[in-house]
Amino acid sequence: MTILRGISLVCTFLCLEQLNALGVPRALGSSDRVIVSPSVAKADFLNLGEELSAVVEGGAEWLHFSVQDGQMVPKISFGASLIASCREKFPDTIFDVKLGCIQPEYKIKAFCDAGADIITVHPESTLQLGAVINMIDKEGVAPGVILNPGTSISTVEHVIPQCQVVVVMLVNPGYGGPKYMDQAITKIQHLRALKPDLHISVDGGVNEKNAPLLLKAGANVLVVGGGVFKADDKRAAIDRLITGVVPVVNGKSE
Repeated sequence: MTILRGISLVCTFLCLEQLNALGVPRALGSSDRVIVSPSVAKADFLNLGEELSAVVEGGAEWLHFSVQDGQMVPKISFGASLIASCREKFPDTIFDVKLGCIQPEYKIKAFCDAGADIITVHPESTLQLGAVINMIDKEGVAPGVILNPGTSISTVEHVIPQCQVVVVMLVNPGYGGPKYMDQAITKIQHLRALKPDLHISVDGGVNEKNAPLLLKAGANVLVVGGGVFKADDKRAAIDRLITGVVPVVNGKSE
């Protein structure tokens, strides 16, 4: 039985590799379940391999890579080479790449080749949003868009049928500041009505307290940074986000 199971796993891996080579995207799974996508930018980069292993073993099905070029987003984060290095160690994890770059059409190929499973882009970053979405799709990667607090759904409604993922930002990326919860909830509800099978991701200050509200509105992917990576028990932190249970300390919720 052990030998047969080993042969089955090898065949499954080879099939996935062949599908990827043919440009067939990896299945993201159903949008009717909760997925936690820890934000790699909040990990300890001196111990990155260990940090990512801990959250993947703790139940994270996706890893979120927030790429920032210092122009579209004021900070500079990392590039395709880091994603390629991580892909070698985590061949089965969904790599969720949020591309905060001006003119993403010139960078998409590099991130696809590095191992991205999802690439989302800002509609403000390109003059040809539809062409960019098509470019991502043709590479066999799941395409999507990012909605900043000031970005209306009408800006991207024409490409929603082609998108598998939409990221709703609670804050302006790279700036932090106040969370625009009411606007985010309204957008999530509208998006869920527009496309019921869409993966709706929320990013920017997501935590155990506001996650239940976001999930109730229709989101199903929670991008969380320090709330997962800084937790002593990462599995417990991920489980609480999925179940919506807020820990209680000394009779009070944290």
